[in-house]
Amino acid sequence: MDNNLYKIPSRKKRFSPLMKKITFLIVLLITLLIPLIFVGELVERREKLFKETVKEIGNEWGKSQKIIAPVISLSYIDSTLSKDDSIRNEKNVVVQPVERRIAILPEELNVTVELKDELKHRGIYNATVYTANMKLTGYFSTKDFPDKNDMIGYLSIGLSDTKALVKVNKFKLGNVEKDLEVISGTMANPLFTNGISGNIGPEYDDMMKEDKIPFEIDIDFRGSRKLYILPLGKKNHFDMKSNWKSPSFSGILPIERNMDSNGFTAKWEVSNLIRNYPQVLDIDKDVYYDFKESYSDVDYDGEESTIVKVLLYNSVTDYTQIYRACRYGILFILMSLVIVYIFEIVSKKVAHYVQYIVVGFSLVMFYLLLLSLSEHLGFEVAYLISSLAIVIPNSLYVASMTDNKKFGIGMFIFLSGIYAILFSILRMEQYALLTGTLLILAVLYVVMYLTKKADIFFKLEEENN
Repeated sequence: MDNNLYKIPSRKKRFSPLMKKITFLIVLLITLLIPLIFVGELVERREKLFKETVKEIGNEWGKSQKIIAPVISLSYIDSTLSKDDSIRNEKNVVVQPVERRIAILPEELNVTVELKDELKHRGIYNATVYTANMKLTGYFSTKDFPDKNDMIGYLSIGLSDTKALVKVNKFKLGNVEKDLEVISGTMANPLFTNGISGNIGPEYDDMMKEDKIPFEIDIDFRGSRKLYILPLGKKNHFDMKSNWKSPSFSGILPIERNMDSNGFTAKWEVSNLIRNYPQVLDIDKDVYYDFKESYSDVDYDGEESTIVKVLLYNSVTDYTQIYRACRYGILFILMSLVIVYIFEIVSKKVAHYVQYIVVGFSLVMFYLLLLSLSEHLGFEVAYLISSLAIVIPNSLYVASMTDNKKFGIGMFIFLSGIYAILFSILRMEQYALLTGTLLILAVLYVVMYLTKKADIFFKLEEENN
């Protein structure tokens, strides 16, 4: 008896080549996330090292400068009664003399600043620093001065990093021909501490007979990254000029600004009505937000900020753009592998799993190559070289894999297109989401067109069986 008559047909279904390939691609995509995450972490570490190097260069050359200028600080002995004391016991109150310290702000303040930026190198890193010439003119009103004798006065300027002060060209007050003798410190502590001052001696007593006390100050100093100026006058007019081509303004915005290939110019007109402190300050008691902020390492750009702020650095670095590119990496790798798979189906040439792995890891290498080259050549050149180093070999590889030059050309056009779009996304941050969405839709439409005849999948499966 033939035993074959009693064999029961196996109900076990074969795992189709199509499902095997899709499962493999999913596993490969998840695996490629590991080196992509590694590259992203490497970008963060390199950016941290870059910022630390830039900060070190800035600390040596000159930190971000914050200018509080100018004020006249006065100290005198006050032996008058307060209103409460005189009302409560007009005859028996014993008056205790008290030392008063006040700061008088200018009636009008005009500031002219000329900045010249230059590049400092340390290893492979560059940092932009600046040298500034600042001229301050204006006047104080004698109406703001107390009617007291034996006052000790100083004309003070706040400069956050005094070690970067290069030269005091002029430091004049009133109509006295000679300059004030400059000393270190502001004599307005704790209102503000870092800076320079000039002692107002007896030869300046006659200026109190006038309505206005003019001043003229001219200093040179160094700095990096930022320049802040407090508008201390009742009327403030600021003019700034620099060869830096891409400034960023915050706090009080300029009323006029012009930026071109030669640099920028900007003008401010500021009233005292926007600030939160009076014309005469009690140095020992009054601590105001603007004075504290101007010496802080943290930027507070809220609505209450009443400081002129100019940033002379690019907040979006090459590392920032590379890190953002890595975030799109898995999407681009997915689309590229899908295109390779479609070419495999259309060409009816079965691609080996190793070939997908080679294509996938070459796409990851783009981001590592971009990081390495950008530190030496700049982002634009590095991006062009890195994209060509991936697009051309992969196009030739697909042409050889499918044994058809047309698919190689198709791969070249596809990869060139997505890397061009990625570059546009990195440059147009405001439209990144829109551009990325349109890119996905475009790829989806291409896939829909190439796979409109679904029977090609089954034909491929039958051929492999």
